[in-house]
Amino acid sequence: MPKAVPDLFAHQPSPRSDGRLPVRITYLELAPGNWTRRGQKPDLEVSIEHVSSPTVALYRELYDRVGRAWLWYERRLLSDAALAALLAAPGHELHVARHDGALVGYFELQDDEIVFFGLTLDYIGRRIGPWLLDRAIERAFARGSARVILNTNSLDHPKALETYRKAGFQPVRSETKQLQDPRVLWPEVYRWPPA
Repeated sequence: MPKAVPDLFAHQPSPRSDGRLPVRITYLELAPGNWTRRGQKPDLEVSIEHVSSPTVALYRELYDRVGRAWLWYERRLLSDAALAALLAAPGHELHVARHDGALVGYFELQDDEIVFFGLTLDYIGRRIGPWLLDRAIERAFARGSARVILNTNSLDHPKALETYRKAGFQPVRSETKQLQDPRVLWPEVYRWPPA
């Protein structure tokens, strides 16, 4: 893991005894005319594969490897059947980025939304994020979206909101929620502090 990575989590609050986790969610949208392509091709060779029929096992691996550090957990709660139905739904697409076979990250689309987007920790800070975001936006518009929507929250990468705004996304609303803290639900999986 890169030396600077632990600093990425300084903004995440420590687990509370009540198991609640306060989160501020920001919802954003992007019109084609507002898109600013920012991503330069990475210094290393990254391929992106559209996985047309993802298995539940593959999806769970991607979701865990990219999202665990950012405390993603909602899709862990889905049964295999419910997750399989979601992955097979019309308008769903999964795109996986790899470097020499190693997982770099992925993006997931559902209709006009970038549902999930992220990199594994080994590839953060290597200028891949803006480039991969451009690929996600490009694909969403190529599918016919008149606007692209996404959301980010206060637990995500500390520069996530800034990155989306620099790409041209505009905040449309925000809300604060109290979620279950996965570090309390699954302490053996979501170790604190992250290592």
